[in-house]
Amino acid sequence: MSTTARWFAVTLVAAGVAMPAGVPTSPQPVLAAVDLMATALYLGGTDHPLSVPQDTPAYIGTYVNWAANDFVNPSGLCAGGDPGCTPVAVYTPEQFWPVTGLNDIRFDQSVAAGLTNLAACLRSAPCTVTDPPFTSTQPRALTDTSFTVFAYSQSGTIATLMKSDLIAHPPAPSSVSFVFVSNPNRPNGGILERFVGVELPILGVTFNGATVTNSPQPTPLMTVDAAHQYDPVADFPLNPLNLLADLNVALGFLYEHPEEGAGTPELQGQFQDSTYYLIPADTIPLLRPIAALPGVGPLLATVLDPPLRVLVETGYDRTVNPGAPTPAKYLYVPDPIKVAVDFVTAIPTGWDNGVAYLTGDPTNRPFRTTPPGPYGVGGPPVYTGAVDPYGPPTPAVRIAPSRDTAVLTGHRPAGKAQRAAAPVRAGTRSAVPNRRAASSTGPLRNRS
Repeated sequence: MSTTARWFAVTLVAAGVAMPAGVPTSPQPVLAAVDLMATALYLGGTDHPLSVPQDTPAYIGTYVNWAANDFVNPSGLCAGGDPGCTPVAVYTPEQFWPVTGLNDIRFDQSVAAGLTNLAACLRSAPCTVTDPPFTSTQPRALTDTSFTVFAYSQSGTIATLMKSDLIAHPPAPSSVSFVFVSNPNRPNGGILERFVGVELPILGVTFNGATVTNSPQPTPLMTVDAAHQYDPVADFPLNPLNLLADLNVALGFLYEHPEEGAGTPELQGQFQDSTYYLIPADTIPLLRPIAALPGVGPLLATVLDPPLRVLVETGYDRTVNPGAPTPAKYLYVPDPIKVAVDFVTAIPTGWDNGVAYLTGDPTNRPFRTTPPGPYGVGGPPVYTGAVDPYGPPTPAVRIAPSRDTAVLTGHRPAGKAQRAAAPVRAGTRSAVPNRRAASSTGPLRNRS
């Protein structure tokens, strides 16, 4: 194993990504090492076209740094070049009438315009881009042998359509890979797959299904897809009639759909050319407002999370591979007896979590309960297996807030004293919000 491969393997373990038995820890050798000149194409989220003057140079630089440091570079997909993976911000309108403005275009129109520009970039035609130091936006042709496309939120739909187009019309001789975050077309969990076939003409939204995973070998379009747990864009409930899960995921838009964020990714599964990661929620969104209360708030959230998480998870089937296209199932109901047993068990589990928090000792669990995993007491493991994998899982590393997140959110990351005061749930993860979350449709853009 090469030095880089060993580094990725060690980082996977250090990041808490539990590798199931029989799953290799060495990364997939997607690109042929050092001879390629690689370019990373960064696409923004709703209300952020990554163009000047619509976005400020400071915002674009911070966004690109976050995406590069926390996702693209750790993925290992953007390989080769000297000094490495050249960043380019690609213009996409990222409009969504009426959310982003009454004079803006509708979602489908925005996606179509963004797809046209991205396709031009990947096919060496003039396209509109913003180059470092991100002070001006202009058209130019990109000529490279290898591209990695980073897509977040709305741009995930653009990249989804681009991937399908590249399968139908390969961009020889270029190599293309994808990194998705908060992908609305995630096969299992993406909201555009949950309600596939539905159209909302007034909003101009077509629920167009799942991101494909069957790119042809020997030059596949290798893909990494990461989702925050309870992000309504990428982790929508399987049963939309589960009202508690719906309310939780609605609040999840505020807390788990950030343009920056902290968390430790856990390997969720593989499906053909794609590797999927889940970033667990330390506290369910329903309890995040309580956790923010001074004094007793964090303790209450710590104690209440286990039983409420059991109920929220009744809206999901976590045994399904994240790469399997899974539309909504309105009649899905888990085993009620198991849910009842898990709920009762979760009550003393919450008490143990509270004692561990109050004493500062994660092993102090007087009721002798076991710390629950991301899916709560009685929940299945995060890893769902590999379906026709093209190779070992593409690596991911610990995701941490970028140093410049204040530019994105208007807040400074928590200092040492604040972090030290945060309670620990289950002895492993914080039970209160440990990052400043920002909606992709929030008032983050400094308009000229």
